[in-house]
Amino acid sequence: MSQDFRSRYGEMRANDPTTPEQDPQNKAVSENYPAHSNTRNIVFERPDGRRFFLNYSYLVFSEEVEAGTSIVLVFTTHTVKLNGLRLNGLLDELASHLPKTITATEVRYNATLEDNQPVVNEIILIANG
Repeated sequence: MSQDFRSRYGEMRANDPTTPEQDPQNKAVSENYPAHSNTRNIVFERPDGRRFFLNYSYLVFSEEVEAGTSIVLVFTTHTVKLNGLRLNGLLDELASHLPKTITATEVRYNATLEDNQPVVNEIILIANG
């Protein structure tokens, strides 16, 4: 049975019984998938402006190598090493698939950043082979 069950008699007479319910702005409404995709990616931004992303569904292992300063993320195709400060909280967020973007900042800006937030200074990408 359809998730948006209602009488479809009028739609069947118009020869279009599969039209989803529309919102006032003429966009399809779905309570389960409010956005265009349910895919969860994590975007990594390096200080030089280069960016790449990996899908959370391929994250198979994560380890805090050095307490609070280094995290290793093992995906099926790549390994990512994050170096920085106060990364304990970031590891917990990664376990819950919360961060959408991890941005690396240069070390010289560490003194200007908040003391309670994790700071990533280096992102190393290694292809698994």
